[in-house]
Amino acid sequence: MTDENDMALVALLKAAAEVEPNLSTDLLRSTFTIQRRHQFDRDEMRALSMQELKTLLEAKIDREDPK
Repeated sequence: MTDENDMALVALLKAAAEVEPNLSTDLLRSTFTIQRRHQFDRDEMRALSMQELKTLLEAKIDREDPK
């Protein structure tokens, strides 16, 4: 399935554009991909999803705010 055919992603991107047009669509797509990959994980495996999201967000912050 391509992103254009994924109704959930399309709806998310549309809603985000209406609520916060400056929000990065790349960030939304990346977080969506992580959540989709882990959506059926057992509860004890949910930490993997959270760790991937944390890593993604930290990398984005580092790119936008070099020290």
